[in-house]
Amino acid sequence: MVAHRLAPSLTQPHIQSFDAPFSVFSFAEQFSGGAAFHRCFSLARSFLTRTLVVEEIPAVGMLKEENEEILTLGYQLSQQPIYRFSFWSERIEAVDEIKHLHSRHLIGYMILKCDQPCDVNGVVRERWHVFEAVFQKYQHDHNCVPRQSSYHVRVGEGIFEVRGVLYCQQNALNKACAHVAMRSLISRIAPEGDVSYAWLNTIARKATEDGVYFPKNGLTPRQIRAIFDALNVQYRDMDYSYDPDLRNTHPYQKYLYAGIESGFGGLLGFKMDGPEAAHNDRHIIPFYGHTFNKDTWVPDAQISYFNIGGKVGYIPSESWTSSFIGHDDNFGANFCVPRLYAKPENVEYVVELFGTGVQYSGVTAEVLGLQFLYSLCPYMTDETNKWAMRLRAYSHPSCQRVVLRAISVPSERYIEHLKTIQDWDGNCEERELIELMTPLLPKILWIVEVSLPHLFPANEHKLGEIVLDATQVPAEEKDVDFNLFVFARVPKQYIVNTKNNADQPAFASVPSSLSSHVELIKHL
Repeated sequence: MVAHRLAPSLTQPHIQSFDAPFSVFSFAEQFSGGAAFHRCFSLARSFLTRTLVVEEIPAVGMLKEENEEILTLGYQLSQQPIYRFSFWSERIEAVDEIKHLHSRHLIGYMILKCDQPCDVNGVVRERWHVFEAVFQKYQHDHNCVPRQSSYHVRVGEGIFEVRGVLYCQQNALNKACAHVAMRSLISRIAPEGDVSYAWLNTIARKATEDGVYFPKNGLTPRQIRAIFDALNVQYRDMDYSYDPDLRNTHPYQKYLYAGIESGFGGLLGFKMDGPEAAHNDRHIIPFYGHTFNKDTWVPDAQISYFNIGGKVGYIPSESWTSSFIGHDDNFGANFCVPRLYAKPENVEYVVELFGTGVQYSGVTAEVLGLQFLYSLCPYMTDETNKWAMRLRAYSHPSCQRVVLRAISVPSERYIEHLKTIQDWDGNCEERELIELMTPLLPKILWIVEVSLPHLFPANEHKLGEIVLDATQVPAEEKDVDFNLFVFARVPKQYIVNTKNNADQPAFASVPSSLSSHVELIKHL
């Protein structure tokens, strides 16, 4: 899967200074560079690239496999070279200097390929596209991109590593927007680290209802599900075109946020709008990160101005998200898209991806966490602890301003979190207690972190968490399935269910050394 990244150059690498008077526009015009090409070079500029290394590489690995598939579909291959561009923060004067570089100097890379799709009139034209690219994320504390992957790429005689999220562009032959969006996300979570378009098309073809399949026409929800199922990737999807009422009861942004926050991402499919948009014009893009705006007005205003008297229940941590971070294969990599930019009536499809072993959505976990929190409020009786009393007050039905954030993690990661956190007073949890609970935890957990409106954005801290078993499927016939409840941690205590019969839970308290607020679980 990585042969194309590690392919040796066919010719002597060309060293190009990025300093003035070098013009990205003039350079891009050599390749009829479109928006995605320009975007990659703009990202390179924004990271203060000093040197561009240009290499011609052979069609090996996934590049060769793609060419073979293009031929089987009845198209001809372009005779243009395949280029690998790498962008460096150091000034390089000669090829021999590449061997002295380090991966920390690599800003990103791009593989540029030319294919021959037909235009709207059926005329075959050569068109360059970004086969793939990876760029570092912006070094900004409030640009959250969990689970960045590492990609190894050859430049000259060296092998270098860059961390980021794979970007890919369609070619309207063997891959459309859905193919490249899925590959972008799958490359972060698949055991092999990547998938080929030929493999995607093999699965999609088998899932075609009428037996007719043209990859350039994209993928249907049925085919997308078949691909995730074949990879054993767990997910939750909503097909709003099938049931438009779901747009109101299951807002698309909540599923995108849930997938992003746990580090696996999501897909957003929408129909195009405008006076010249065709009825069947659709597009789909991947999201894998979000921005965090601690100064946003939304959480307070939503309750105080726009839902007066409504039964809100809680404030989701999503409320502090200004934008989702994702790719658009038409325009390029690493874009911020305002969280509610896509009109609900235009959104046709959304997918939330889960981690391995997770059996239900983060949206479901959040709702369960709130229900369990209401059930546990009577057990927060320590009036000597101000934080416990504040949590009880904010959770009360008369207030309902508690903040919830759901994140799925392996139990080992949660245990490590308990071992390392300190509360505001400098207290740590007792190691003996942590060791006792470790073997009792399910393998994968939903952690529904509980905070308060001004504590959450200012300190990025919480008062505790509701711990749920993520490996079981919630019982549909139950409003509250206590089989999923593991325990709750609140200031000065853990609350556990002492009855085996989950239909009639009985709670007991276990002392905790953490008496005030602690930091949230951090993104990896």
